[in-house]
Amino acid sequence: MDQTVRHYPRWSEVPVGTYMTKSQLQSLTLPRRPAGPVRATVEGRDGAGRKGVFDLYLISESEPTSSSVAQLAAAARRRTTAHRICAECGARPDLPCTPWGDTGRPLCQTCAHIERLRAAQHQAADHRTHAQRRAADLLGDQALAVLHVTYTDRGTTASGRRRAPSAAHVIALAPDGSTRVDTRLRLVPPRSQGIPEGAADPEPAAEEIRAALAPTTIVVWANALSGLSTGLSGLGIPWPLPSGYGRRHDLCQMTAAWRGDIGHQTGSPRMPISPDRADRMLHLLHEMAQTGP
Repeated sequence: MDQTVRHYPRWSEVPVGTYMTKSQLQSLTLPRRPAGPVRATVEGRDGAGRKGVFDLYLISESEPTSSSVAQLAAAARRRTTAHRICAECGARPDLPCTPWGDTGRPLCQTCAHIERLRAAQHQAADHRTHAQRRAADLLGDQALAVLHVTYTDRGTTASGRRRAPSAAHVIALAPDGSTRVDTRLRLVPPRSQGIPEGAADPEPAAEEIRAALAPTTIVVWANALSGLSTGLSGLGIPWPLPSGYGRRHDLCQMTAAWRGDIGHQTGSPRMPISPDRADRMLHLLHEMAQTGP
């Protein structure tokens, strides 16, 4: 058998029905004890909420404790069954149920997970309302610019390192869909390979972008500006886009909040798929603002 001790960064990644700690084995309705070595570890919290790294044993390598059936029956009579029966679905799991929230209702793992998902969904509903209001406020600002950047990829080097893009196509739209900026500019020295035809000299192109967008508030998707920033910085050209508090908004995070699509395993919002065009970004922003609660 593989002797590697596996490590899990969180309890949710531990395969169900495969591993248990020594305390969990002892807490079973029919208690068991480890009969093999530590096979894995996990970072997380114990039943008392203490952080730590816990040893895990294979359930298949455990064995029954030495308690007789009579002793097990006596122990069962002494303890209350309240924490052994799920108050929601009536399940009788091997391990004790989890006291839930302020009520302390004992819940099986599945019902406790459902409760966590419901709580996340309620929180997502609040975030959705906030995202709708922000979208409406942004569209009401006539100085808004919805900005998208497409890069000219140059593949990878012989060693597998990705080359910096040679050019960027910058498009910025006003709330009514009219074009504020539509320019393709070079991001590498002029003798570099892979520069597309029609890519403008970066210094005057950056100045054109700065003049058009200086009074605006921009909406972008996630880290779409990182390649542009790296390229212009490498050429010694000042950053041409608005910066400072409230001057830039991330449509990716706004969309995730508006969609409120909670992952069934993590309980966290799923990240949305990029619209990949400025006109689609603007359409999405209008859809967010016009959707009722």
